[in-house]
Amino acid sequence: MNSSQYYYVHLLIIGLIQIVILNNVHLGSYFYINIYMLALYILPHKVKGIPLLLIGFGTGILMDMASHTAGIHAAASTLVAYTRPYFLRGITEGAEEYGQDGHRMLEAGWFFRYSLLSTFLFHLVLVLMEAFSFRDIGISLLRIVSSTFISEVFVMLYYFIGLKRLTK
Repeated sequence: MNSSQYYYVHLLIIGLIQIVILNNVHLGSYFYINIYMLALYILPHKVKGIPLLLIGFGTGILMDMASHTAGIHAAASTLVAYTRPYFLRGITEGAEEYGQDGHRMLEAGWFFRYSLLSTFLFHLVLVLMEAFSFRDIGISLLRIVSSTFISEVFVMLYYFIGLKRLTK
């Protein structure tokens, strides 16, 4: 299997886990478990520009349709897709270290920093758009931090179980 086929398999698995399992897990109003943005994190480095934004918007709008939300997932995942090249450039010391085939993604420390930053940005936008007010900013900040933490735990679990094992 080539790398694009692996990506589509992961995209299908991640989408099914999110829609079938995680969208039905309710841990109270302070936790959102979102791992579908992992599909954006594992895209090949060479995907940039408009295709990257369309993939981000497409994954977000699919989750909006599955969650019955009015575009907040699409907005958050499009912003994550837009900032992805900047985060990759900021976290990676040199662009040539990343490589065109994504070898750098296999390093757990690098992937953790990248995914934590992106997951935080995602939940920042998602929670603030859902609240649509700064009235209860303390509760919103608690929801952002707790959702980022729980989602990052699941992202790293998938990283070690799904991505790391299949790429060996």
